[in-house]
Amino acid sequence: MGDFFTSIFGNPAQRTQSFLRGAELRLIDNIVESLPARVEAIQLSGVGACGALVASIALIACNHFPHAIWMVPIAMAINWFGLSVDLPLARKRQQEAAAEGMAHHLGEIFSHLSVLIAYGFSPFFTVRAATVVVICYLLFAAYAYIRAATRHVEQMAYIGIGVTEFRILLAFWPFAAVLLGVPQSLGDKQPAIDVAVLSLAGFAIIGLLAKLFFDGRKITAASGRDD
Repeated sequence: MGDFFTSIFGNPAQRTQSFLRGAELRLIDNIVESLPARVEAIQLSGVGACGALVASIALIACNHFPHAIWMVPIAMAINWFGLSVDLPLARKRQQEAAAEGMAHHLGEIFSHLSVLIAYGFSPFFTVRAATVVVICYLLFAAYAYIRAATRHVEQMAYIGIGVTEFRILLAFWPFAAVLLGVPQSLGDKQPAIDVAVLSLAGFAIIGLLAKLFFDGRKITAASGRDD
C-alpha cells in the first residue's frame, strides 16, 4: 500500500525543487498546524477549485467590468491555499487515501484549464494563445503523471518553475498585460502576444522532447543494471 500512496501523493525527497518550494513548504507547515480539526483535506481541494472558478469568471468579466481585475489575484490566492494545503494536511493526520489524492489532482487540472481557457476570452490574451498554452500544459501534465505512475516520482518543477510559480503568473498576468499594452493590441492581425506565446511554446516543447530522450536513456540504463 505504501507504493500506492507514494504514486498518488508523491515522495517529497524525489521532487524537483521550484524557486519558491522551500519557503512555501515552511508556510504550508505553519498553516497545517493552525487548522482546526473540523477542516478536511478534501474540503480544501474544493475550496481551491472554487477559487479558480472565481478567477475565471473575473477574467471574462474584465471585458465589461475592468475593476474585476482585482479579483483575479485574490481568487488565485484562495486556489493556492486549497490545493497546496490539502495533501499536506492529509499526510499530517495520516489520512492519505485515494479519495484525497483524486480530489487534489482533479482540482489542479480543473483549476489550470478553467483559468487558461478564461484567459482566451479575456482582454489579456487571445483564444489562439490560450489554446497553445493549454496544449503545452496538457503535454507537461501528462508527462508528469506518467513519471509519477512509472517511476514514483512527482515532477514538481521544470527549470525552477513549479505549480506555485505558474499560479503566480496566472494571478498577475492581467496587470502585466495592461502595462505591456496587450489589450490594445489584440485587434491586430498578428498580436505580439501570439508571437511571444508561440515562440515560448516551441522552446518548451523542444525542452520536453529533450527531457523525454534523457529520461528514456536513464530508464534504459537502470533496466540494464537490474538485468
